[in-house]
Amino acid sequence: MKMSAPLKVGILALLSTCILIFGIMWLKGRSISIGEKIEVKFKDVDGMRPGSGVQMMGLRIGQVDEIVPVINGENSYIVVRFVINEPGVTIPTASRISIQQSGIIGEKFVEITPPFPVTVYLPVTQSFTCPVKQNTPVEVLVEGKFANIGKVKEAKIVDTVTLPSHERLYIRAKKAHKISYVITVPGIEIPLNSAKKLAKASKNGEYVLRVTPPENILVKLPEVGLKYTVVEPLRMKEFLDVQLQAALALKETNDKINGLFTDQFMDDVRYTFENTKELSEKAALIVDQVAVIIDSSKEDLRQLIASSTELSENMTELAANLNNIVGDSEFKDNLITTTQTIRTTSEEFSHLLKNSKLEESFININSTTKDMSEIVQYINTLTKDEEFNDKVEETVVNLNDLMIKLSKVTDSLQELTVEEKATIKQIISNSNDASEDLKKFSKKLNKRFLLLRLLI
Repeated sequence: MKMSAPLKVGILALLSTCILIFGIMWLKGRSISIGEKIEVKFKDVDGMRPGSGVQMMGLRIGQVDEIVPVINGENSYIVVRFVINEPGVTIPTASRISIQQSGIIGEKFVEITPPFPVTVYLPVTQSFTCPVKQNTPVEVLVEGKFANIGKVKEAKIVDTVTLPSHERLYIRAKKAHKISYVITVPGIEIPLNSAKKLAKASKNGEYVLRVTPPENILVKLPEVGLKYTVVEPLRMKEFLDVQLQAALALKETNDKINGLFTDQFMDDVRYTFENTKELSEKAALIVDQVAVIIDSSKEDLRQLIASSTELSENMTELAANLNNIVGDSEFKDNLITTTQTIRTTSEEFSHLLKNSKLEESFININSTTKDMSEIVQYINTLTKDEEFNDKVEETVVNLNDLMIKLSKVTDSLQELTVEEKATIKQIISNSNDASEDLKKFSKKLNKRFLLLRLLI
């Protein structure tokens, strides 16, 4: 059966159209097959266009289907939709999605990195000697509190000698925890140089791995509903600005170092080295002299060591004797009895001191002592007075004369006869009676004189 000319033209036109469509799609990188469609939000796509490739670990698995900007003031963003057309490939939750570039002037593409385990090494301490269990929570300090972001995939205790060289510099223990964990919460980025440590989450001894960011870095909580961790691209200008700042800082450091290494500084360094060399030579000479002195005084050192040994033995014996004395029950009883007696005596003496009569006696004694002190002071004052001393001396002389005269009178009385003594006694008796009468007369006269004054 022969085809007509119009049929041939139609078939040729259809084939041409199909070839054109497939050619355009091939040039744009699109695929006819329908795969998993994924939508992510970026703040900046760095010039990436629809049709760009999508790679996972370097393997192309799809292409960018659509890039739509959403303008909403300061909350503006760009929606990137891409399709996965590689059969059997699915993107795990919490994977990192970023925009990369093949070379300096190469095309942009979307790079997907699954959440790989991260390995850390921690020293085995007395508080954490048991291996960490699988699925142990991993927490990070987020906005002032610890939040669960992942779990431990594998953990074991290994010898420190098997660790990498840079890890052995920080771990001094003989054993170390080798912990591999994975982040399961999307949107969390752990900063570099974050501190890791084990902590007890409960009284049952369950461990938890805690990650603390550096002081000047704050980790924020991710948005609710995220499935992937989006990493914003770094523009070439920003990268060059960072490199320029680093270069300027390095130049400033070099300028400061060059400013330090002046001619005077080098002369000082040279002078210091010369002094150090001279000092080392003198130190070597001193060490030699000390060695000679030690050699010459070996016998004295032996005697000193022997004396020290004997002293230590004596101290040991003394300590043993003291222990025996302290351990003697009779000695303990006597010591306790003596202590109680002293305590009783102290209490009685305290009560005695608190007695009011004793206190009054002490006051009287104090007053008497004060009066005696004043009397002694007055006597001392009188003895220092020359006029008083002269009067006392004159009085003593007169008293001596009086005693002499009285002695003479006594001698004269002894020489009297009995009749004369009787006569003298009679005279004295009469004189006594006369004095009594005179005293009575004086009293009567005083009474009359008083009456006379009252009458007047």
